[in-house]
Amino acid sequence: MRRLLVDTHVLSGEARSLPLSWLADFEFLPFAPRALRGNLDADALLVRTTTRVDAHALAGLPNLRALATLSSGTDHLDLAAISERQVSLHTGHGGNALAVADWVLWALTRLPLQHRRVLIVGVGAVGTAVAELLAANGLDVTLCDPPRAEREPNFTPLTLDEALGQGPWGAVTLHVPKVTAGPHATANLLDGPRLKRLQGAVVLNAARGGVVEEATAVALRRSGHLAGLAVDTFVGEPAPLPELLRVADLVTPHIAGHSVEGKLRVAHRAVTGLRSALGMRPPGALETAIAGQCAELHHVDLSPFAALDAAASALQKAPLQFEAIRHAHRRLEQFLR
Repeated sequence: MRRLLVDTHVLSGEARSLPLSWLADFEFLPFAPRALRGNLDADALLVRTTTRVDAHALAGLPNLRALATLSSGTDHLDLAAISERQVSLHTGHGGNALAVADWVLWALTRLPLQHRRVLIVGVGAVGTAVAELLAANGLDVTLCDPPRAEREPNFTPLTLDEALGQGPWGAVTLHVPKVTAGPHATANLLDGPRLKRLQGAVVLNAARGGVVEEATAVALRRSGHLAGLAVDTFVGEPAPLPELLRVADLVTPHIAGHSVEGKLRVAHRAVTGLRSALGMRPPGALETAIAGQCAELHHVDLSPFAALDAAASALQKAPLQFEAIRHAHRRLEQFLR
């Protein structure tokens, strides 16, 4: 029987990631999130974004053949080390695209748009879903994705600076991976100079923390230069900059893609790849799992965007908590001197 090193929160159901029946025929080796230990005879590894998998972790798993992450992104994975070890990697890329599109539509319905023109930066699975949903709701959408334009001759070859020059924009929404180097680096993609070109626009980031220069965005929103700021991903997760919480119009805790359907689609894609790589039969039916989890939500307010409204409202109260923690740390440091 193949041995699977798996997050304890997945096994307990606390993460609500997938039905355990999808992991049938594995022998489980549980590990606590953020505490992956090596020196284990595991054939496969199943993680969430809470677990960093780097060369050190891989060194302790000499027989590892396949790795699956219950996420679309791979920021928590050392892709070079995984490739060097020839471990097959399986993600849920694109599985939560519709959920993220819903988050963008929610944000735009709660923020003032001075123009109905929206610039979508990053047009992969998520950006495409966003574009289709916004267009269906009467918004004028422009697409910008230089790496895709290089790959696809028929895709509009528009750089970000060229796109920004076509303003004014009602909103700019980012759906790019976090890339720190190379010709298409996205770290601080919306930096100070670019943000200053967006006077009167709403800026949305449901991509990755660090693709927007947060300090500048906060300052420009406070001054009224930006008409709105909506953030789902941020630098320093899980603890956002307190000033961001105070100034941003909408902040959610990295849950844009966390609908019931979105999470299960991501998990199904990742686990399907993992099982296939190990020569195992596919997991159970996706639609059955979606119906089963949705049936448990009969007590929840299912009015449009109710859960997102509740999450944003809860985070609006968080700055005082962060300030109290910082004050306690300062007092402790004074005592220890």
